[in-house]
Amino acid sequence: WNLEGGSPSALARDGWNNKSLKPGDELHLTIDPLRSGAPGGAWNVNKIKFKDGKPITTPTH
Repeated sequence: WNLEGGSPSALARDGWNNKSLKPGDELHLTIDPLRSGAPGGAWNVNKIKFKDGKPITTPTH
């Protein structure tokens, strides 16, 4: 699979930092599939959360 996401600066603007995730964290992602049908897609920073449903970041805007 090939996944695409936001740039580091865009993630930082959305509240992500080097402590947002740690090894072993289980996540729930919503992936928008590639138009070509190849395995992969793009994940949206607003559609990712921990497996238990808690948000990874708290929206600041």
